[in-house]
Amino acid sequence: MRLRIALAIGIVIALLPPLSYGLVSYRYLANEITFVADLQSARVSKYIYAHEDLWQYQLVRITEIVELHVDQSSKTEQRIFNNDGKLLLTVGESPGLLQLTRDAPLVVADRQIGRLEVSIPLSALALELFFFSLLSSLIGIAAYYARALPLRRLDQAVGELEAAKNILEQRSGQLNEAQHLGLIGDWSYNFGEDTLWWADEIFNLLGYDPDTFDLTRDRVMELYGDDDASRLLELQSEVVKHGVVRSIDVRVRRGDGEYGHFAVTTKLRSDKHGDKIGVYGTIQDITDRKLASEQLEKLAFHDPLTGLANRTLFHRRVDDALGRCARTGEIGALLLLDLDRFKDVNDTLGHAVGDALLVKVAHLLARTLGNAHFVSRLGGDEFAVLLEGVSDRDESERIATEIVAVISGMTVLDRIEVTVGTSIGIAMLLDHGRTSDELLRSADLALYRAKEEGRGRYRIFESSMDEAVQEKVALSPDLRNALADDQGLSVHYQPQIEILTGRVIGYEALIRWNHPVRGNIPPALFIPIAESSHLICDVGYWVLRQAAFQAKEWLDAGVPTPTIAVNVSAAQIWNSDLVSDVGKVLAESDLPPHLLCLELTESLLMDQNESRVRNVLKSLKEFGVTLALDDFGTGYSSLGYLTQLPFDKLKIDRIFIDGVNTSQRSTELLRGIIALGRGLGMTTIAEGAETQEEVAVLRELGCDQIQGFFFARPAPADEALAYALRMAADALVAATPDRYQAATA
Repeated sequence: MRLRIALAIGIVIALLPPLSYGLVSYRYLANEITFVADLQSARVSKYIYAHEDLWQYQLVRITEIVELHVDQSSKTEQRIFNNDGKLLLTVGESPGLLQLTRDAPLVVADRQIGRLEVSIPLSALALELFFFSLLSSLIGIAAYYARALPLRRLDQAVGELEAAKNILEQRSGQLNEAQHLGLIGDWSYNFGEDTLWWADEIFNLLGYDPDTFDLTRDRVMELYGDDDASRLLELQSEVVKHGVVRSIDVRVRRGDGEYGHFAVTTKLRSDKHGDKIGVYGTIQDITDRKLASEQLEKLAFHDPLTGLANRTLFHRRVDDALGRCARTGEIGALLLLDLDRFKDVNDTLGHAVGDALLVKVAHLLARTLGNAHFVSRLGGDEFAVLLEGVSDRDESERIATEIVAVISGMTVLDRIEVTVGTSIGIAMLLDHGRTSDELLRSADLALYRAKEEGRGRYRIFESSMDEAVQEKVALSPDLRNALADDQGLSVHYQPQIEILTGRVIGYEALIRWNHPVRGNIPPALFIPIAESSHLICDVGYWVLRQAAFQAKEWLDAGVPTPTIAVNVSAAQIWNSDLVSDVGKVLAESDLPPHLLCLELTESLLMDQNESRVRNVLKSLKEFGVTLALDDFGTGYSSLGYLTQLPFDKLKIDRIFIDGVNTSQRSTELLRGIIALGRGLGMTTIAEGAETQEEVAVLRELGCDQIQGFFFARPAPADEALAYALRMAADALVAATPDRYQAATA
């Protein structure tokens, strides 16, 4: 009997410790790997949620997410499969043939899109059990022979079990910490009960006191915002019915009364018999992710400066409106507008003032149109308005007229007065385009025509606009090639006559273009092309250089060389180094600076901010060149600059000359302009004189010089010089008629 008892004790000692250790270790590993699988699937699902369409192509990023939260020192293999069972990704080393595997579903927006499988090796545990079993067997054998020894070995085994328990508790603590860092808490509910169970982390996430919060089912349902409670119950019914795992994003009221965004995952709980006894899952705080997503959406579809919709959202709205008009027959229109002279505001006053102006224009548009129409900023100073539900085309024109009136005029920004206006191109939905791109192109062509006709107005698209623009677009590369090859371009010179002597005392250099296919193209056509294609600075420099070298050639030939006048565009002031260009041309041509006259229009001095122009003109005067104010009286500036800027000549525009001999008011106005120039010590020159009567009035009013078709049209250099020589001879005869007659007798 004692032998049997000893044998029984030996067998118990040999089998019980390894079996107990193996069972505890296996359950620990199973729980740990199950939790890891659930946690990793939640992390991957969270990432896929924001990139659902492309997640299967972003495996490198998913690999980083998976590797970041796995102990790299252990052989843990993780695999991701899609719903078809196709292996998409493997991370980690293979644990070998002897392994423990658990999986968890990948759930996004209540849909399972795949599963994540985690495997760990059991070889270490098997080896431990082998040696443990061997040790227990030896102890059992020894106990069979000595009952005291097994008792000591049993104490040792119990100690090892306690150590394993401590390790398990430590690992559980680590998992809890991971939940805390991931803002995840556990919950569960058993069918038929009134209360739920929440982990402490959920109380922390929601900000409720576990000692005072009534954790009943009805109380918890009251926390959900809007219809989120009913949505969650529907989802949980599906989980119970089909045994699937589902997640849903809901809004939950926190303890401070504010709502946060949370992702609730639900799983079915069954007993050992397979009966459904409840549900459990996790709740994760995704407020930061939601807010970031909303911010990203705002950045993706709204202009950060003005807050208006951007080009992307505008295209969507236009496409929706086109579809609606096609279905219902509604009338809609697209208004495309940009600000007149906005670039000059940026260049003269700085981008900060330009941005402030854009914001104010956005506010004006929003206030004028209200919520009835859709306003967006497409970029730069370009805005677009989608008119929906308008009664007819006339209403679109009325709205366009109102917008022009609201934006045009003087706008004050931080005590700086800025004069702006707008031009608008209109395209009718379906009539002028059936896609957003077609509509924008039609509206852009109409806007181009509005600007071409003088700005500060609107135009509705017409098919002829497309043909005209296409012709101009085709000419742009030809003009660029003509500049590059120095072929087809030439300079003609129009004489400027001194009234008292009748002599040619100056020429204005004017560019001409003889196209190899189209023939002579008027400057009124190709100069706007040069401006719109950013070639105007190159054109201006080319004319400046040609005129300077021609004047020097005349001077070297012994011909008395009058002043050569060259027009300077606004773009040469703002977008090029005009001072450097003039200095370079004077140095290369060796032309005396006083023989070069630069003509600038007063529109350069808009917005009463001529600081940059003042600096440029001051530097040019240091060269010794002559400066003329062109198109006087047609610009936007005050007369104050006449006393502040170093102009030598005042060039009176044609509009003041036309009909002066038939209108007393025109005569008096012209008299005042000439007197103003003389009072300021400036030479006055009238351009556009075409009749003998106009010349007579100008002579009577005391104008110094005249330029116009009455005397001569622009001509090539040799013809212009021949005309000047004839005028000089005629002037000599008129001055000394007796001496001329004696010489010819």
